[in-house]
Amino acid sequence: MIIKDTLLSNDLFGDLNPKDWPISIDDLPPGSALVGGSVRDGLLKKLSQKPDLDFVIPINAINFTENLSRKISATFIKLDENRDIARLVINGWTLDFARQFGENLTEDLSRRDFRINAIALRLKEKPEIFDPTGGMDDLKSKKIVAISEKNLLDDPLRILRGFRLMCELDFKLEKKTKSFLKNNLDKLSNVAPERIKMEILKIVHSKWNSSIWQTYSELQLLSKWNDDNLPYLDLKRKEISSDKPIMGSFLAKLVYLLSDESLSKLTFGKNEIKRCKNLRFWVHKINNLGLENLSEDDRFQLHIDLDDDLPSLILFLKDKYTSTWLRRWKDPSDPLFHPSSPLDGYLLQKVFRIPPSPFLGELIRHLSKEKAYGRFFTDEEGLEVARKWTLENSPFL
Repeated sequence: MIIKDTLLSNDLFGDLNPKDWPISIDDLPPGSALVGGSVRDGLLKKLSQKPDLDFVIPINAINFTENLSRKISATFIKLDENRDIARLVINGWTLDFARQFGENLTEDLSRRDFRINAIALRLKEKPEIFDPTGGMDDLKSKKIVAISEKNLLDDPLRILRGFRLMCELDFKLEKKTKSFLKNNLDKLSNVAPERIKMEILKIVHSKWNSSIWQTYSELQLLSKWNDDNLPYLDLKRKEISSDKPIMGSFLAKLVYLLSDESLSKLTFGKNEIKRCKNLRFWVHKINNLGLENLSEDDRFQLHIDLDDDLPSLILFLKDKYTSTWLRRWKDPSDPLFHPSSPLDGYLLQKVFRIPPSPFLGELIRHLSKEKAYGRFFTDEEGLEVARKWTLENSPFL
């Protein structure tokens, strides 16, 4: 339906600030409309400085976009030749153009995933909000409602997107929509790994509240990609109690949701996989042995391995450790939580006549560990510790 609230339409148009767009509305053919996320976020007052702009136009979109790219010197990308969709990228802006599906805009919007994503702003002389599916009501009630189960199955990635929108917007999934997602999880196997990865990255970088944890527990959206038996990740309480998500929570969520093998199958990078493996190893070791039973060497190696990712491990620890560990990690001078050699490697080479070698690395590690546990405080004391260790361990003697 057409929203007769002219003031609301004008406010939305003003918040979108078309004067800042890299194109002029006059460049668009008559009958064009702005749709999707930018309209939704504008109505929610959550627009970014350069929101992605999705346009539905009544003419051939690929040809139109290619011609427009020459006019404004933008990068042209053909996204989907069959569905006639193309993209322009320019100065941090992303603009997508799709030819209207069907006889009218109502038919086009009725093919979309969720009602909150099927609201359009018709770019007429007087901008006009057009909402044929009831998305405006869902924005007010903070619900995510699928237009139809068939629409979700037309692109099964939408199953994961529904949960992602819940995370990003702090909305709830409508009961029937939740059942649509749960009943069709197997269809995610038909989606390209790269596309699943992009949705997961958005999910783990969003803030989770108790409703999201409960919904994920019900749906187990990614159970196919995780056969690991990690202890419960206590983000539920720890993130709720803070206005800001705890640092590192995205990595903790990633490890909780995906196994190392699945990270590779879903085309995550080598560095991301390495960080997840390190975190998973220490979570399992602490879970099996108990934190109190780790040796000095283990505790020291833990801090060497995790470094900046230590907050992610903290989220898996028992409550009694959380505040102390986070406080110590935030202190850059803490020698155990931020291990470093107290003496320069070149000085050690010079004083003890040690060539660059694995032996020198072992000496530096020993000094770092002794410093971490407070067994010396000055450079002179450090040199004495180094002298004793080299006498006991030197292969050159």
